Amino acid sequence: MTRIRLKNVNFSYRYFPSISGGLLRSNAGLRSHLVFENFNLDIHDGDRVALLGVNGAGKSTLLKIMAGVYTPERGEVISKGKIYSFFGRSIGVMPQLSGLENLEIRGLLLNLPDEIIQNKIKQIIDFSELGEAIYRPVSTYSVGMRTRLTFGMLMFVEADIMLIDEGLGAGDKFFLKKAQKFIESLLDSSKILVFANHSMELLKKFCNKAVLIDAGEIIQFGELDKVIHLYNHLRHLELKTNNAK
Repeated sequence: MTRIRLKNVNFSYRYFPSISGGLLRSNAGLRSHLVFENFNLDIHDGDRVALLGVNGAGKSTLLKIMAGVYTPERGEVISKGKIYSFFGRSIGVMPQLSGLENLEIRGLLLNLPDEIIQNKIKQIIDFSELGEAIYRPVSTYSVGMRTRLTFGMLMFVEADIMLIDEGLGAGDKFFLKKAQKFIESLLDSSKILVFANHSMELLKKFCNKAVLIDAGEIIQFGELDKVIHLYNHLRHLELKTNNAK
């Protein structure tokens, strides 16, 4: 059964606090900022989880821990199933290379046979409508063109667990409308989805549960509508407090 579980996870960012004239001061020691302490979360087959929290709550860090990008200092990350992570339209894209070269590299990184890579690339070029631009360096692309390329890369995906940090809400409206059915089929085919996004419309469309985190702690995990209600209530109180100051 597909599953992803975080058990007593501790994770900190390490940094040098003092920079003067572009150089680290010799007496500046390495410090750390604790993001998660004894953090526990258990997500099962069929869970499609919206990840909620204000900026800085730890959503992106949590997704990267799940994906194996970050390694916890203590605790365990236990996953059963093939994971695919989508962390925005520029992540994993090399701007100095052409769109075609980026697609070929993505297929190789996913360890796909050459025949499948070439077939997928033909589909992606047609789907993205990039035309001759596919042979140009990605650095020459507009924001919308980069989004189309990254969306196209999702055609390589066959995963049990999808981890998405924003990204799917970006791009021109015409292309998003065209891509909507493809996105729905992709997410429907995965057994677990963890989706961080500020668009409640998208979260309600794709998720059946939600987890609200703040300062690295779970405030509530459960039914989507109930967690969204609490999230909106807390944001309203925060806004009211800030306006009163």
